[in-house]
Amino acid sequence: MVETADVVIIGAGAIGLAAGRALARNGREVIVLERNTTVGSETSSRNSGVIHAGLYYPENSLKARLCVRGKQLLYAFCQEYGVEHKRCGKLIVATEESELSQLRKHQNQALANGVFDLHWLKKQTVQYLEPEIRCVAGLLSPSTGVVDTATLLLHLQADLEAQGGRVVLNTPVTRLSGSKEVCVEVADFKLKPKLIINCAGLTSFLLARDLGIEHNQFFAKGQYFEYSHRNKDRPLFQHLIYPVATPETIGIHITVDLHGSVKFGPDVQWIEEINYDFDESRKNLFIQAIKRYYPNLVEDALWPGYTGIRTKLVSAGQGFVDFRIRGPKETGIPGYIEAIGIDSPGLTSSLAIGEYIVALAES
Repeated sequence: MVETADVVIIGAGAIGLAAGRALARNGREVIVLERNTTVGSETSSRNSGVIHAGLYYPENSLKARLCVRGKQLLYAFCQEYGVEHKRCGKLIVATEESELSQLRKHQNQALANGVFDLHWLKKQTVQYLEPEIRCVAGLLSPSTGVVDTATLLLHLQADLEAQGGRVVLNTPVTRLSGSKEVCVEVADFKLKPKLIINCAGLTSFLLARDLGIEHNQFFAKGQYFEYSHRNKDRPLFQHLIYPVATPETIGIHITVDLHGSVKFGPDVQWIEEINYDFDESRKNLFIQAIKRYYPNLVEDALWPGYTGIRTKLVSAGQGFVDFRIRGPKETGIPGYIEAIGIDSPGLTSSLAIGEYIVALAES
C-alpha cells in the first residue's frame, strides 16, 4: 500500500524535531518518523547538554553560522517555553605557556564568527573565579550555557504537534526507494511524500545510500564520568571548564548541570559498529587529562556515567569537516533533503538548522 504525504522527516532527534517544527510553522503538513520509543533517545540525549557559543569553527562554515544563530534562537525558545537552562559561562584554560598561542587563535576565531563577548583572563582572575582550576591564562565565554535537553526535546515535539504536525514513534524506516519520486518504506506500507528530510542521525548515511548517495561516515564514541565529590559550602565549579582544543577534539571538559552535578567528558573512541558499552579501563586517561587543569581531582570520586556516539564524515586525524545539509539542487534528487554528519554543535544549532532546511525546501 502506498500513501501520499506532504513532508516526511526521518528521525525525531533535535534536528528532526526542529526541522519539523519550522516546516509546520511554515504551513506544511509534517510527519516525523522515529524508530525508538521516545524522541531524541540516541545522539540528542547522550551529549553534554551545552549551549555552545560558536568559538572554534572556521569562518562562514555552516557550523559557525548555525551555531551562532542557533544559540540566539535556543535561548529565546527556552525563555518563551520555560525550558530550564542556565547561561553559566565557560572558561577555556591554557595549562602551559605553549598553549597560549592556541588560546589566542580561539579568541580570534570567535571574533571572526561574530562572537564578541569573550574576555581574556590572567591566571589570577581565573583562580579567583574558579579556585580549584590551575592555568596560566584563560578565555571566558559568557554566552555559553547548559540546557535541560529532555525538556527541550519534549517542547519541540509539543510545538510541532500544536502546529498540526505528527510524531510517530516505534516506526523504523527500512529503506528509501525510487529516483524521480522517492518513497519512504516502513514495515508494511510506503509513503510517497512531496518532501523527504533525512535526519536519521546514526543511520542517515545508510538511507542516503539507498538513493545512490555515498557518504564516508564514521562513529566516534565518547563517554562521561560522573563526579561525586561535592563542596558543601558551594558548588565545586561555577563555570564549564574546557582545555585548549586540538584539531580533533575540544577535549575532556567539566560540565556542571542545572543542579550543580559535575561530569567529565567526552573522550574520543573510534568504533566500527554502534555500541554504548562503557569502558572503565579509560579512567586513567581521564585522570591524566583532568589533572592538567584540576590537580585536586579525587580519583575515587569518578564513576561511570554514560556514553554517546557522534557521526563523523572523516576519521581520526583528518581535521575539520562541516555539517552536510543539502537540498535537491545539491543531491540531484527532487524532494530530498539530507542532514548528514551533524555532530557538535548540533544541539545548539538545531533551531537554526530548522530555518536552513525551510530555506532549502523553498528554493
